[in-house]
Amino acid sequence: AQLSDEAGAAIAIALARAGTAVRVLKLGGNSGFSRQAAHALGCLMAANNSIQELDLSYCGLDEGAWVALFEELARRSGPSALRNLDLSVNALGGRGGAALAAAVQKGVLPLLAELNLRGANLTDEAGAAIAIAVARAVTAVKVLKLAENSGLSRQAAHALGCLFAANNSIQELQLYSCELGDEAGA
Repeated sequence: AQLSDEAGAAIAIALARAGTAVRVLKLGGNSGFSRQAAHALGCLMAANNSIQELDLSYCGLDEGAWVALFEELARRSGPSALRNLDLSVNALGGRGGAALAAAVQKGVLPLLAELNLRGANLTDEAGAAIAIAVARAVTAVKVLKLAENSGLSRQAAHALGCLFAANNSIQELQLYSCELGDEAGA
């Protein structure tokens, strides 16, 4: 069932207030979400340390909503238990990607093992910032999905090289349908 923005926000707020030990939260496909639900989800993630898997794929949030979510997440006072984060097929863009990178860089996602940003409309700068943040602040990442982000090119390719140099735990990297091309490896 499709949840409205208000329903998504209400669920997130209720879970945060109840202090429940939710480990898996799958909200993918709720294209009715916007800034209100994103802000509430960010508050939930900032308040709840038990969430290990969060699926927000295909939610249709715009860049501003992603910025709101990641800014709330970055307000955490300590690390999150989040291990799997699926943000695929959303419009994170440059600002949302940069906000995610800032939250990762702050150290709130140190246990992240899988990050799915397939089709997230990332810019080259945002892709590079995310790769650098993961290299510096996440030690256990095994899967990084960046496929279908045509904005990624030379800067992101260089940052991914730095990520591989700093992190030997990566087992899967998806880059198909990116515009990395021959010049990116030069």
